[in-house]
Amino acid sequence: MFLLALYFGTGACSDFKRYHVSIGNYLPGTLDVHCKSRDDDLGLHSLRHFGDTYEFGFHINYFGTTLFFCNLWWNGLHVVFDAFVSYDKFINKECGEHTCYWEAEDDGIYLHNYIKNKVVLKYKWGKRMLL
Repeated sequence: MFLLALYFGTGACSDFKRYHVSIGNYLPGTLDVHCKSRDDDLGLHSLRHFGDTYEFGFHINYFGTTLFFCNLWWNGLHVVFDAFVSYDKFINKECGEHTCYWEAEDDGIYLHNYIKNKVVLKYKWGKRMLL
């Protein structure tokens, strides 16, 4: 009984919502995407055309510590970023409760901020790296 109360009484993990991450290619050419969490490796995906998207869905783990990070490669450039973090502030104020919409553009990676209703630059492309 104690374990049930503990499980249902903890923040983000007490709901059974399905969350989503969407990454859009707003670049000329191919965007390569590889996302992982501690438990799941989602593999390498190539977005070959402008406007193509890669999406995945999941539930927050029992401990409420779900984190997905993604590696993106484009035109010899690379960036690693946290695509989803199971913090209430990130989920409710930046992602918009259920979906994080990311856009890869030539100057960096943008997140559609739910509260501001606009895309916000969150990460810049890093040094050139091989895939």
